[in-house]
Amino acid sequence: MYKVIRYDLRYGVLEGRRKLLLAVAMAGLALADFYFDFVALSLAFTGEIWGFGKLDLSLGDVILLGMGGNFGRTGSGPLSSFVFPTLWYLSVLFPCCMTLTLASDDISAGGVQIMSRLRGRGRWWLSKCVLCAALVALYYAVLYAILWLGSVLMGFKSSVVPNEAVFATCFGGVKFVASETTPAALLAGLIVQPILVTVALCLTEMAMTLFVKPIYALIAVAAYLAAGTLVLSPAFLGNFAMPLRSKAIGVFNFDFLTCLALCAALSLIAVLIGRWKIAKTDII
Repeated sequence: MYKVIRYDLRYGVLEGRRKLLLAVAMAGLALADFYFDFVALSLAFTGEIWGFGKLDLSLGDVILLGMGGNFGRTGSGPLSSFVFPTLWYLSVLFPCCMTLTLASDDISAGGVQIMSRLRGRGRWWLSKCVLCAALVALYYAVLYAILWLGSVLMGFKSSVVPNEAVFATCFGGVKFVASETTPAALLAGLIVQPILVTVALCLTEMAMTLFVKPIYALIAVAAYLAAGTLVLSPAFLGNFAMPLRSKAIGVFNFDFLTCLALCAALSLIAVLIGRWKIAKTDII
């Protein structure tokens, strides 16, 4: 079992390296979007277009402004408007596209022989699940590394704590108070929770491909994510993956522990259902 997982990780990651260009493209889009926002911020706070050194910004600002999602539509005032969070949506959907056909492609490329050697399809399926999670983690590692590098080159801090005044200006007067949270909580809300949610969704999607065509599984996940931008409920895991809706920001209560529990439960269900299905399916 260990050898199969090691083989999958080595060659699966190598074969999927081109797909990681999606992470590069996503980081480029987020940085470009932040750059245009930054010009407006620089003019508002310093009166200069290139006032880089005069704004106390950080990696947290880049993440929140580039792909932080939105607050949804609730209450009145600044939280009553709704703009679809396109960049956040794409940032989660891209890894779903990357891992969509992991199982089906492997079956068509010799996976049946590997199942026979393992004397059980369950081990083969578990290996695909590990590879799926590894590819998602690698996608986010590349994405955040590029965002960090971009923020450093622009002279920003590596901290995930955003600037309170800039936050209020960019998000319609919604207040963020740094003293009411911790860097660890912000790290979890801005970086870790999106990874956990995406892993759970990708495993679920991969299990769905054992029942329906991959394109239908992708459409279902895409629709589920889109619905989560409108419905503020833990039933839609996308809420936990949006940095702006994390508990650390102080507007909503989508916290890390609940996110961890729900994602672990969904991932376990997806793995078990997939293992059951692959054991019952005639693919010889």
